[in-house]
Amino acid sequence: MNTLLDQLERKFHQWAIPGLIRYLAILFVGVFLLTALNPLFAETLDFDYPKILSGEWWRLFTFVFASQVGSFDPIQIVFLFFGTMLMFSFSDGLEQQWGVFRTNLFVYWGILSTLCANLLLAMVFKQHHSMSGIYLASSIFFAFATYNPRYTLMLFLVIPCKIWLLAALTGGLMLVGSLGHPLSLLFMLVCISNYLVVAVPMFIRHSKNRGSTHMRRKRFGREFSNKQEAFHTCHTCGANDVTHPNAEFRVAPDGNDYCSDHLPK
Repeated sequence: MNTLLDQLERKFHQWAIPGLIRYLAILFVGVFLLTALNPLFAETLDFDYPKILSGEWWRLFTFVFASQVGSFDPIQIVFLFFGTMLMFSFSDGLEQQWGVFRTNLFVYWGILSTLCANLLLAMVFKQHHSMSGIYLASSIFFAFATYNPRYTLMLFLVIPCKIWLLAALTGGLMLVGSLGHPLSLLFMLVCISNYLVVAVPMFIRHSKNRGSTHMRRKRFGREFSNKQEAFHTCHTCGANDVTHPNAEFRVAPDGNDYCSDHLPK
């Protein structure tokens, strides 16, 4: 996988857009505000297969930004502000972790996989899933939390909470909501396949590398401790304060060190 990604990056890196997730966040804000002015606006963006066939082709792309909420309620405006700031942090964090090109690829994969899931649901099962663009934001959130589990969020500005806990809770709720509905579960898995296929293997590999580094350090520590010079060595049996750290040593009148078991009378 890495070899393929390296080849793609060498060929197409000039097309990568720095801060792509930031731009998406700004578009989310724009759609939110327009939906607050006109609650029906989001419906004109959402995926609707019959309307796409009738000529509303833009829905193949704009469904990503369709939002179920949108109002000028002060509380929602505050959440919108902090949500946007978080998306900016996610953008910077993932680009630092993966680079601009691979972060772009992750986002494009998320958009394409969600589109495929919608088409599959509409063409094969004759069903419709509204506002599915939320899965793209979820996959970005999960990816950031996977690589930055110690990142702390201040809930309600006063409660510190590790982001991995929020991601686990969100993923758990999504999973529980899909249990008993195999089609919904399949839809969700296809939508977040960018996270499942890219982020999870990279995280596992990163964890293995970190584990092997820890083992090397531990082994080096043992070897180093074994090479330490002893301060006391028993003149009779050869025990020293490195090999027998709990033993007691004394200096006899002859000037030699002895352990308590062989100390001359």
